[in-house]
Amino acid sequence: MENAIYIMNAIKTPLIIDPATNATSWLKSNLSKSNEKIEILNHTDKKFNTTLELAIRFGKVLVIQEVDGIESLLYPILRKDLSN
Repeated sequence: MENAIYIMNAIKTPLIIDPATNATSWLKSNLSKSNEKIEILNHTDKKFNTTLELAIRFGKVLVIQEVDGIESLLYPILRKDLSN
């Protein structure tokens, strides 16, 4: 319950380590109930960069699954160093 409150109210981008995929399933169902625009993406997808760019441009929530490490492309996004 505490983790759910933190995830839904966090100012910073939450990083969830979820080997059992329980949190991922909860997150998908909770965001779809609240009519959030959600995009689910695997780290190894061929269209990773394009999907990431479109999610940022259109304000979608992006769930990246199967991440082994954080790519340098994601650092400015996680720090919210974005400009219009």
